[in-house]
Amino acid sequence: MELINHLNITENDVITITGGGGKTSLMFALGNELSAQKLTHVMTTTTKICIADVPEAQCLIRNKMSDIITEILKDPKRNWVIGKEKNTEAKISGFSEAELNSLKQAIVPLVILNEGDGSKRKPYKFYKDYEPSIPQMTTILIHVIGAETLFRKIDDQTFHRAELFGNNQMIFNEEILKKSFSDFIQNKLDNTLNKTATRVLFINKADGENYSNAQIMAKTGAPLFDRCLIGSLKEGWVENIK
Repeated sequence: MELINHLNITENDVITITGGGGKTSLMFALGNELSAQKLTHVMTTTTKICIADVPEAQCLIRNKMSDIITEILKDPKRNWVIGKEKNTEAKISGFSEAELNSLKQAIVPLVILNEGDGSKRKPYKFYKDYEPSIPQMTTILIHVIGAETLFRKIDDQTFHRAELFGNNQMIFNEEILKKSFSDFIQNKLDNTLNKTATRVLFINKADGENYSNAQIMAKTGAPLFDRCLIGSLKEGWVENIK
């Protein structure tokens, strides 16, 4: 897929992934590409992520960042998933921005891949005031949405926190899509991200009959973001739209 090239990722980037419809899959796909290029990196979260399918040798769970740093320096090219704690549901909690900054200072160069959002495995979501969790150190923000959401009814089968929209009889059309993106940018990104950070829209699951949906969504969303990609992580392809 060459996601690294499509996203212009450099060896010191901090990448935060938000939205729904493939955040964790995208993070692991990026991690695999970074490993193939032997670039030192870690995968983590500022919320919680499930690591049930991650090999134990790849997981590094420590309460103190100093212990994390010590272990990474022993094997800096491993495809590490780091976290502070692991609960009974095989989910890990991540570190504060201050702790991630100390990691960046201790290991140079280092790419941080951070999942900054939760969507209960739904292809998109609506936001509470405290969401998402985006570190100010983020250099690339990737907002993910599943192409299958277009023209779907806004209910909890497709959308996480659908009740926040307030009308489960509405259809998620281009107008609502544009408003959702605009609200996310104005209320979340403009108040959090550094002005130099790159804002990327990634429309995932653009395979099969959803390809036309992805094109419509890209036409609506691309003008609002610095970059726009459509693709299918499942099929292993991506296209630059902007």
